Amino acid sequence: MTNFVCNYDTSDWGWDGGAVLSDVMPCANGDASSSSDSDYGSSSQSADDGQYAFGVWTPAMDESKVIYFSALKSGEKMYSDPVVAATYGPNPAVFVIYAVKTKAVGTTPETVHLFAHQVDLKSGELSDRIDLRTEEDNLINLQQDYEFDVLAQSNNRVAIEKSWKTTEKRTVNDDQREVEIGHKQIMGLSGGAKQAETLQTFKDSVSISKDSGGYQSLNTTEVDVDDYHVFDTYVVKDSAYHLYSIDSNKEIVKLPSDYCSPGDTYRCDLQGLYRFGANQYVLNPSESYNGNKLLILDAGTGKTKKVTDLLNINTKDDQYVNFTDFGQFSDGSLYFQWDESSDSKRVFILSRDLKVTEVLDGGRWARLMLNSGEFEGANYLLKQFYVKTTDENIIVDEKGETVGSYTLTPSGDDADDYDHTAVDWIMWRDGSENTVTVTRGQASGEPAPDSSDGSGSSSGDGSAGESSSGD
Repeated sequence: MTNFVCNYDTSDWGWDGGAVLSDVMPCANGDASSSSDSDYGSSSQSADDGQYAFGVWTPAMDESKVIYFSALKSGEKMYSDPVVAATYGPNPAVFVIYAVKTKAVGTTPETVHLFAHQVDLKSGELSDRIDLRTEEDNLINLQQDYEFDVLAQSNNRVAIEKSWKTTEKRTVNDDQREVEIGHKQIMGLSGGAKQAETLQTFKDSVSISKDSGGYQSLNTTEVDVDDYHVFDTYVVKDSAYHLYSIDSNKEIVKLPSDYCSPGDTYRCDLQGLYRFGANQYVLNPSESYNGNKLLILDAGTGKTKKVTDLLNINTKDDQYVNFTDFGQFSDGSLYFQWDESSDSKRVFILSRDLKVTEVLDGGRWARLMLNSGEFEGANYLLKQFYVKTTDENIIVDEKGETVGSYTLTPSGDDADDYDHTAVDWIMWRDGSENTVTVTRGQASGEPAPDSSDGSGSSSGDGSAGESSSGD
């Protein structure tokens, strides 16, 4: 994928679901061209015109292409910039999603409408509009703070979160008060479907409490919906945490808000979630004075285990647990770097069956990584680490063996950006970051790995070497 220019902006590529997408840019058809970062476009196109372009590549495509589209119809204005999202899988469905305003006519006020189109990746054409049904939240426009976000993806669906606000009245201490209520609605987009599905709807809950003297107080429990880029999973938080599946449209597990430290919800604010294995997840609570308490959750029982206990790391009360690096391979296993001291940097791999492997000894890692103190990168498909030593750039496998050297490292995207367990490709950028290449794990220009040795693609056949194209 080669960068292109629209209206003086240069594209930037990254994973979304199972597709590599550029950002969406205001761009008239024909105003995009292959270019280096130093080149400029020629158009004065603006977002107000509703003309856009973006780049896309999926594993089902021989090469990437630029898609042009017009978002507006007569009497409409852009309410939000378009976003593009894709399902996972070998042949992802790709959707363009955006919100428009319709102008006020007579006594009919201005309204907001959210639409999506599926992209025909062969022809470059967009489907007819798919209405994500904003009747509930479009009546008074900006006063309701209408927003949308791409929430999560599975092989079959893209989940879209709509949010808006309304006001309700409550009688408290014989006075009527207005209460602002937040609403969240989860919509599903499926490949080939002409309509969106309503999956779940949530709203803030309001209660009235009374003290010993009879004085009443309003209490609001806000509902929040979070995207953690986990395959087929999103999280709803109210007075507890709820994990939901996109495909089954059911709650996977419910966790108390103080799941990591009873009585202390602040420390248990969920800042990261990862799919670990069948019915298992990794929970990453907020950092606290006691360090980063990563937990393995069994969604079937709701029970958790501390990663530090599984790794047999000594965590005294006065010792700061310092995971300086943490990531996930495509088979679901996790890797951790823990700085025990300036002379000991330990690296562990935790498999889905909770087996722990230590890669080299702590003293050797400390000597190897004198320059930076950390990995230069990790290859989540081949389970390899890129290490800059005093004299060399070496590749180290999960057994601690040196298996080669490197000039390029995989793109810096990590497990917070997309689910490594749901993709069979890895992305590389050249030195100027002008060209993006995706491979089955090998560096650009090298032969694809032999899938029979257990390396490389987690589910692919390894037959496709790499994909890179100029548009």
